[in-house]
Amino acid sequence: MRLETALTIVQEEIAQALNGVDEGEVEALVHALLRARRVFVAGTGRVGLGAQAFAMRLMHLGVAAYWIGDAITPAVGPGDLWLACSGSGETAVIRALTQLAAQRGAEVATITRQPQATIGRLASTVVRLMPEEDARHRLPMSVQPMTTQFEQSLALLLDAVVLLIMERLGQTDAMIRQRHFNLER
Repeated sequence: MRLETALTIVQEEIAQALNGVDEGEVEALVHALLRARRVFVAGTGRVGLGAQAFAMRLMHLGVAAYWIGDAITPAVGPGDLWLACSGSGETAVIRALTQLAAQRGAEVATITRQPQATIGRLASTVVRLMPEEDARHRLPMSVQPMTTQFEQSLALLLDAVVLLIMERLGQTDAMIRQRHFNLER
């Protein structure tokens, strides 16, 4: 396979996954993110990498955001939003932590393929990304390994959410740069 062919496959798979996202669900997520006192973002593995980048972008936007697993993450509670990213909606660690966050009064949101799974049932805001029941009927099987298509699509979806929040908050790139880690320059 040539590089051009591989890139076309990846781009087409991501486009198929993102074209099925419901704008109303994303709008509900944006509202939940903006009304939250603080945002706690959780995910594991490669899904977690995209979710962690989103938490950092929220911080750059001036949102009080925390990545689950950092030693300085405060206690979660009422008024907070817990965003659980899990394709299956049953990732053991994320499921257990989401249950605890809900018990402690946090509002739960999720981005998942499986809204009927445990995490989806705990969430008041659900964004369906590549739901498996839709994938069987509309989307071809991914030729990429394991859950790569979901991970890539999640990262791009979250970047689009950043643009929506950026616009709603009236943030510019110059404003965001002021919150960027400045010891790199």
